[in-house]
Amino acid sequence: MQNHPSDRAVRRVRDERRAPSLPPNASEGEPERRELRIGAKALITDHDRVLLIKERHGDGSTFWTLPGGGVEPGESFSDCLRREIEEEIRCRATVGETVGRYVYHHTSRPATTVYAIFDATLRSEPEPNRTERILDYAWLEPTDLLSTTLDPVERFIERSVAGERPNGGP
Repeated sequence: MQNHPSDRAVRRVRDERRAPSLPPNASEGEPERRELRIGAKALITDHDRVLLIKERHGDGSTFWTLPGGGVEPGESFSDCLRREIEEEIRCRATVGETVGRYVYHHTSRPATTVYAIFDATLRSEPEPNRTERILDYAWLEPTDLLSTTLDPVERFIERSVAGERPNGGP
């Protein structure tokens, strides 16, 4: 994903919880200041499979996630998602209804993103865009997600796609 103008134009929030790792300039006892971002992700399914993309952090580590990214100022969620899908996997997409949300506390920087997740359909086969740090894609069964799938993505897929109910019911 590119760094978008919204990355710089966000409001700062104080996170009282302990971060997984403190940035080098943070003191041990003081709360970390985190960026709050808003984003959109696509839940793209084909039969019983979900599309995930393999992305690379700035430090070179990789992870699997849903396609999508940050909403730019003045941009709608749908426009954001169509743009991000074109940038990341070079596809045009039809964006449907909202199907949920999740919160992601970034580990590579002091930021938290609240993602709205939308049902979406691709109009062509994905083609990873390496200039956007997208290395691969995979159609996966919800029960066969890869070990480097981001935790909130995995939990969302388990709850929504794999049929798990919030209260443990059928």
